[in-house]
Amino acid sequence: MNYKKISISIVLLLMIIPINNAMAFTYIDNMKNGNYTFFLTDLEIDNNIELNITHTGSGNFTLFLFNSRPVQSYVNNDNTLNENIFNKTVAYSLENNPYINYTATKEKIYYIEIILVSGGPDTLFLTSTITYSNGTLIDKDLTRYYLPIIPGFQLEIFLLVFIFSIGLILFLHKNKVKKKNIIDF
Repeated sequence: MNYKKISISIVLLLMIIPINNAMAFTYIDNMKNGNYTFFLTDLEIDNNIELNITHTGSGNFTLFLFNSRPVQSYVNNDNTLNENIFNKTVAYSLENNPYINYTATKEKIYYIEIILVSGGPDTLFLTSTITYSNGTLIDKDLTRYYLPIIPGFQLEIFLLVFIFSIGLILFLHKNKVKKKNIIDF
């Protein structure tokens, strides 16, 4: 009987006292050398985003934050970083456990890239928290972003096919009009 009273008391107490919820986004992934992962999130002016990566092995992870949509991974064929990535980012970290603390200067979508440069395969743990300028946590998850892999095509071939199609349509329409005119007479 005492256990029942204690259990009910604890449940009622937990319902009265709010439980503080840490609103952080966590992502776990196992990556190989040269692999990369993208995320995106929308931030308002003066929102603060904190990104932290820890890992289990000896992987050399890098963390980049972009304020415009990346169209390439900036990973060379030999799994090294393309030097142009440093001109495109608003913040980056090359440390053993990469960490970025960034306050948004514009209201827009920001993109996050994680790259395992060497020492893989390794398992990463990404933790992200987003706060208002007054420090209040925002319950917002990061969204996975995938680079569009669209095979390139030659513009000349497209134009030739387009012109050929228009010519064929005009030719067939012209023959149809001629046959109609012959039948009308």
